[in-house]
Amino acid sequence: MIYRLQDAAASFLNHRAAGFAEVEANEYPYFNFIPSVEGAAIPGGATASWEGLCFQNSTASAAVNPANSSQIILTFQLSQPKSLLCSDFYLLGTVSGLQLKSFFLHGTHTVVFSLPSGATEAEVWDIMNKGVRIFQFQGGAVQTVSDLLSTLLLFGSEATQGVPQWVSDVNLDFLAKYAGVNMTPRATPSVTIDEDSVQSGDFFGIIRLDGLDPVLAWAMGSTTGHTTVALRDADGELYIAESTVKDSYWPTDGIQKTPFKQWILQARAAGYQVVHAPLDKEIAASFNTTAAWNLFNQLEGVEYGYRNMLWGWVDTLKDNYPCLPPDYTRCLQWEHLEVLFGVADHLLPFFTNLMITPAWNLRLNTTGLNVSEILYYAAQQGIDPQSIPTMVELDSYDYQTTRYNDSVVSKSMVCCVFVCNMWKAGGVFDGIGRDLNCAELTNWDDYSLKIFDSVTARPPQCVAADPNNALCQLEGEYTLVLNNYNSKAPYAHIAERCPSEAPNYNKPANC
Repeated sequence: MIYRLQDAAASFLNHRAAGFAEVEANEYPYFNFIPSVEGAAIPGGATASWEGLCFQNSTASAAVNPANSSQIILTFQLSQPKSLLCSDFYLLGTVSGLQLKSFFLHGTHTVVFSLPSGATEAEVWDIMNKGVRIFQFQGGAVQTVSDLLSTLLLFGSEATQGVPQWVSDVNLDFLAKYAGVNMTPRATPSVTIDEDSVQSGDFFGIIRLDGLDPVLAWAMGSTTGHTTVALRDADGELYIAESTVKDSYWPTDGIQKTPFKQWILQARAAGYQVVHAPLDKEIAASFNTTAAWNLFNQLEGVEYGYRNMLWGWVDTLKDNYPCLPPDYTRCLQWEHLEVLFGVADHLLPFFTNLMITPAWNLRLNTTGLNVSEILYYAAQQGIDPQSIPTMVELDSYDYQTTRYNDSVVSKSMVCCVFVCNMWKAGGVFDGIGRDLNCAELTNWDDYSLKIFDSVTARPPQCVAADPNNALCQLEGEYTLVLNNYNSKAPYAHIAERCPSEAPNYNKPANC
């Protein structure tokens, strides 16, 4: 099945998709299907205007259909085509629905946009006050499908235990072009270290070249997609503790611990690249392993932190959303999210109930509201809806989640948040009064903290395998270097207002 997908994808990428005209070669196809935001047509409001990729002079206005108040009539005026054969391809959307539209001819075009049967007060408010959002694709329908398929190739190993070489190659290409991360082949894929050299609180940074990890790394400005922490029990046995998900390459779900020797074998089989970052010796000597274990025992078996996975990362109104090469001027924007999440409420309510609305309801002190209701409520309270994701994710927040598949109220932690909380329990942040919200830290924030050993020399086998890496890489076919490693002293409320925009990922000193 995977190889048939690979062959079909190669056909598209070579621009030979049966039944279609050739598509334009694109050096940056990944996520190129994301349309640009051109404006909104608001009933009774001002005319939206923009320069289309084909029609240089493009406008749209909206009015309520006098014969049917549940219909909005959009009037497009298109002129000055750049060629006789060009066209523009659009996605029109509100929080309650989407419509695709291609325009091939200049002149006036009318589009009817209907509210769904039984539209809520929030959905009516959205279309009447925010209008029909106009998103323009960067190519025609065939080009858009080709770019979508190229992106899906990144995730070609989600159903396999290891990572096929062709999937690694696509992901390496993505990381180099989109995040500026160049991972080179290693001559020695596995390096063994003395297990006794690993201490409680030590960090292990990981990336699997499977689409998900590289995309998360690109969004965060990180070079890892997963993080774990070492813990030794009272008998001295070493474990790797983490928050992760059961899938084709990992056997256990949720917050868990695995004996180190077993974990390394699982990591190797999964196709992980793994680096070991030892804690600073003074910090390690004072690390309260008992307190860390006490917290772990409270959390073991709790489901992965889907419920706030995105919202510790988004700190700003627009400077956290990923931007696309080559010029990085086209970015994911709030308009994409409000429409996407609103429509997902209708089509994929499980998704929004898992990853969107729990955190947003907590921020507004509301209960049980869906996406469109939350946005409507915020506007009625004088709160800019796009500021909701930027509100600080507090460590005090509890979520309705599961523990060993039973419903519980507990903390929600993704991998990096879990690692930070283990450090917090162990006393790593006592110097700043523990006055930080671990739920706000990303992978990059974890390993950029200046809490690691910068004095002790790496074991000689690590140096021989990776002469130019500051850390010992235990596993992986490709080099994993942690950017900005061990560079930022912890301080109160760290990481609560940090941008994370490619390609430079510039961060102010006080973020």
